[in-house]
Amino acid sequence: MRNNQRRSRPSGQPTPAPVIKAAPASSSLTYEVPTEFVELPSRGLFYPEDHPLYKQETVEIKFMTAKEEDILASSALLKKGLLLDRLFENILIEDIDPQSLLIGDRSAIMVAARASGYGKIYETALECPTCSAKNTLLYDLSTVKLSEYCFDEEYINDNSIEINDNIFFITLPVTKTKVGLRLLDGYGEKEFSELSANNGDNKVTSTLSAFIEVVGETYDRKEINNFIDSMPVRDSKYIRTIYPKLVPNIELKENFTCTRCSHQQEMEVPLTAEFFWPR
Repeated sequence: MRNNQRRSRPSGQPTPAPVIKAAPASSSLTYEVPTEFVELPSRGLFYPEDHPLYKQETVEIKFMTAKEEDILASSALLKKGLLLDRLFENILIEDIDPQSLLIGDRSAIMVAARASGYGKIYETALECPTCSAKNTLLYDLSTVKLSEYCFDEEYINDNSIEINDNIFFITLPVTKTKVGLRLLDGYGEKEFSELSANNGDNKVTSTLSAFIEVVGETYDRKEINNFIDSMPVRDSKYIRTIYPKLVPNIELKENFTCTRCSHQQEMEVPLTAEFFWPR
């Protein structure tokens, strides 16, 4: 299994802060857009060796500008599902295919871009699960945490997980079959979305098919899908429970207290239209 210890930065070399450079004195006003370094949930450990982010813990992005607002306002890009990819193309300093980014890293970049453009406070609404009252939430994006179960040696060992070639191998509780789960990138996420849209009545099997890469010794998709169709419910639920914990991602959670009934619960912060289009 790979070494999951976080690589420390050399002493005296903290993460660079955004830098704003003064425009040169000339007849034309110019402005150098500041940049920042975004911590990648994957730590760069789940990319192939030829990927620009291989073993890179951070990625440098530009602050959003009016040009990026044009992208966010494009109904054509939104309709085609290309809005985030075009945004990433514009703000990533390094030449990286946005769809090759793992979904957790895409989420981290998205949150950082939003904070640079509209500030770290995100206003949204939460519905109380007890009384259904609408509550206004002011969520501080700088408090976003990383989900790091995939780097937790104790969790990996307790669940008999093996990691090989960026695939998580687990043994199912009922059939005792070893299956390999892959992390989705932008391409995989798009494929999954299209598959789900075309198979509305088969959401569970479509979900499993999206990230099961290998069953036993076979990588054949037809055989894998046949196995999924006949998979016992306990095995299916086990995969769907453990997989989200293995995905290196960000966590947007808040300790919620209802203003009407005082119900308290930790809840996921919803990403609504106000995330990139605040009022």
